[in-house]
Amino acid sequence: MIQGQIHENFSLCGTLDPVTVVNSEVFSDVIDMRKFHKALGTLLIGNVASETIVFRAVTCDSAGNNVAALKTASTLTAHATNNDNSQILIEVDGADLPGTTNADRYIKFGVVTGGASGGPMSISVHGIPKHLPATNNDLASIKEIEIDAD
Repeated sequence: MIQGQIHENFSLCGTLDPVTVVNSEVFSDVIDMRKFHKALGTLLIGNVASETIVFRAVTCDSAGNNVAALKTASTLTAHATNNDNSQILIEVDGADLPGTTNADRYIKFGVVTGGASGGPMSISVHGIPKHLPATNNDLASIKEIEIDAD
């Protein structure tokens, strides 16, 4: 059972800020899985052109290089409206990574479309940390965590 506030148990550890995704893969921040039991990448899709969409988790080194496939969601088939305003989630368990090298320790999430028009998308990655509070592993870009009633 979770104790305390949600933000103390569940860290925002990676993002891809809203961007128009076209036929070149873009990635979230790099996540150090030695700090987390699990990470959940959520792709948020806006109003996109009729193009395929691929969302995946990859291993990489601490600089985000040497990318290798880890988990790939089913490709969304190109359609004028079926993919608009939808989401895809990929869960990565720390146990999925051998952790023997930096390339087995770090992950990031990527998205690409199959055409030149694309559309607006973003990624948020939440992690269940190995050590609490989760806020110790939050992104530095978080401006505020509001828990008090107005």
